[in-house]
Amino acid sequence: MTKMCAVLVLFGLFIVPAGMTAASQASGDQIKVEIRGTLETGVVAIGGETTGTVIRASGVTWELDLGGNKDLQALAEKLNRKTVVVTGTYRKVKGVEIPERHIVRVMTLKPAD
Repeated sequence: MTKMCAVLVLFGLFIVPAGMTAASQASGDQIKVEIRGTLETGVVAIGGETTGTVIRASGVTWELDLGGNKDLQALAEKLNRKTVVVTGTYRKVKGVEIPERHIVRVMTLKPAD
């Protein structure tokens, strides 16, 4: 009986937060962002928990999701370590090794003026 209660509690700890996250994403809410900072490509992280591309601004690092767009990927490689402006939509993702990942789904990427 004690083992069954422990299993149910653990099950609840993993299912409820996942459901809350899915519900907030399903609501259609979104946060649009514009970030001016230094772009970096070729980033690696423990457990592969990274998109591989980040922008750093004011001491904050944001992961960039280029969505498999070959043109954006090529542009990001060209602008590596340069100051850029990115626009897109923000989402927070729970990770395994990295507790909270801040990811921007990129809509536009351009060199800063």
